[in-house]
Amino acid sequence: MWFAAALVVLTSLAGCAQYDEARTANLAAAEQERVAADDANCRSSGVTPGSPAYEDCRKRLSNQHANEGRGHQRMLDQMLNSRPF
Repeated sequence: MWFAAALVVLTSLAGCAQYDEARTANLAAAEQERVAADDANCRSSGVTPGSPAYEDCRKRLSNQHANEGRGHQRMLDQMLNSRPF
């Protein structure tokens, strides 16, 4: 019986590790896609990488993404904190 319980625990831990690895890989892929999209967006406006206009464009997009993330987090916080009684 002890062996079966240990086997269940170890199997569960392995599943959690695989989930964490997949999540990390998905987040990294999404970040790479965002960086590529931001680069394409700035290049499409006619600026060249390394120029001050390109850097300004990338900073503007980075700030926009950060604001979207904060807005999403604020919405989640409101949803979690406004439970009906």
